[in-house]
Amino acid sequence: MPNEKHFNGRCFRPTMEASPLSEDEEVLLERGRQDFDNGRFWHAHEAWEDLWNSLKARHAPQAEILLVQGLIQTAALLYNHQRRKVRGVTNQWAKLTPKLEPWDVAWGFDIAQHVKNVSVFFHDVDEWQQTYENVRLPTIDKE
Repeated sequence: MPNEKHFNGRCFRPTMEASPLSEDEEVLLERGRQDFDNGRFWHAHEAWEDLWNSLKARHAPQAEILLVQGLIQTAALLYNHQRRKVRGVTNQWAKLTPKLEPWDVAWGFDIAQHVKNVSVFFHDVDEWQQTYENVRLPTIDKE
């Protein structure tokens, strides 16, 4: 990945920091999170799509627009997994990883952990053993 630094065998990425959202955008982010955490992946997709459109309309930083698009694609991946759609899961995984991997945290969420959590569903294609009751968008502890 560009901008990575290596020291003593460890890789360090520059820290990306998301800009504050408007009140309306925070509502859309939270609505999507609630839907996502309750297994309503299509509804999460829709709420986050409204957020994505708002960010585009106000010319937010491209990395943040792509971040939200990646969240949308995680919801779409899980929606496709529920329907056992191999192509849907694999296509969404290929799209979302480059959008989310640059981020560690954003807007109070642990994006790096989220990618790890969603990866098990990508790796479960053709097995279809993963269940959804513990799927949550992980938050970060605020000290």
